[in-house]
Amino acid sequence: MVRPLKTLLTGLMLAAVSVMLAACNGGSSSSSSTPTSSSPQSPPVNRTVDDGVNGPLDEVQRPLSEDVFSQIIAGAEGTPLEGSLDCVRQAVVIDTIDILDAIALALSEAASSQDPAAFEAAAGNIEFSLNELANDLPGALGALTGSDCNSADNGGGNTGTNPLAGTPLEPLGEALAPVLEQFPSGGSPGSGQDADLHYLTLLTSQLAVAFQGGVASLPPEVRSAPILGGVITTLSTALNDINTTMLWFGRYNGEFAATALEGTLNRLLINTLTQIVPLAFIEEQAGQPGVISGPIAAGVSQLTSTFGENLLSVALPEVTNALNNDLAPVLDPIENTVLPAILLAAFSGLGEAQAGDNPISLLLGAVTEGLTGGSGGGSSPTGTPLDLLLGPLVDIGGGSTTCPFAGTPLDSACTLFQLLP
Repeated sequence: MVRPLKTLLTGLMLAAVSVMLAACNGGSSSSSSTPTSSSPQSPPVNRTVDDGVNGPLDEVQRPLSEDVFSQIIAGAEGTPLEGSLDCVRQAVVIDTIDILDAIALALSEAASSQDPAAFEAAAGNIEFSLNELANDLPGALGALTGSDCNSADNGGGNTGTNPLAGTPLEPLGEALAPVLEQFPSGGSPGSGQDADLHYLTLLTSQLAVAFQGGVASLPPEVRSAPILGGVITTLSTALNDINTTMLWFGRYNGEFAATALEGTLNRLLINTLTQIVPLAFIEEQAGQPGVISGPIAAGVSQLTSTFGENLLSVALPEVTNALNNDLAPVLDPIENTVLPAILLAAFSGLGEAQAGDNPISLLLGAVTEGLTGGSGGGSSPTGTPLDLLLGPLVDIGGGSTTCPFAGTPLDSACTLFQLLP
């Protein structure tokens, strides 16, 4: 029987004192106590979910990587956007969620064992994932200077120079450069002395502040561009949220850290599925904000609420199973209905793109035009950019208004089909 949360947290806080005193006398204990289940080996440059932290959030990472981002990347195959979008996948789905996965795994293990050593044991995985994010971040923001996050000799983003110089994202690169320089260029958990949680919290704070400052200096057309603006919004929000989560986690406050982690995962999923997948952009162009993205947000909130409720009160397999069981109904209509329709329109203008073309210019130009151009050659039931989604569905269904979201957590999006003739 699980102990009451208050009793558990009191025990954790008392035991944390002894851990911190021991750390003062002998340094961090994270290298020796990192759980085997959450200690990734030195990964290849182009990492997959299985190469990173192995925890409950793998059940989120895998479908996002293999089902959502694979479609986005495939749509841009053979164009300069292909490499940039794969870098986005690594930074958002692998690196960023791995930071959360390390924290989630530690919170679950601490709740199960009542041993706060799990907090310090997570430091190696957090440090490793932060290093990978720092390395992949410039590539995710454009891959415009010849570097490629999939190349073993790209030098990463931690060279001390502005990796985005000469591009519309130069102010962001300038703000990030001195912070990224503080991150090591390689290594893995358990190799050498891991940083302590206090230092990692300072790093996440500096990264979040630098990112926010850089974003504020970007041109408005960049911040509002489809896909590109969504990447910036997603990373900006996630870095702020991770900083808040780390503040509580570094204080050994399991309850507040779990609440912050739930909110971080919630916003990260919603932004990925409505901003990087440019649903919100299309809705805004059509004057129908929230008509599809609203139900997606509601479905994600139901999922992350279940995750947060279970994080400190049940064994790890139950947390993992909850994610696996609840995420599929939310993602299925996105993968099978939303993505194919809008990506066809978004990338239809990239056919003549050359290897030397600027990915940001393509996102500001060809992709933006494709997403604001109506039905993209299919039916035009509403005469708005929502026809990018509705047109192909009407053509396939022979004019049927059967809602493809019926019976899923996106069921309320079926109100959209009331617009059809």
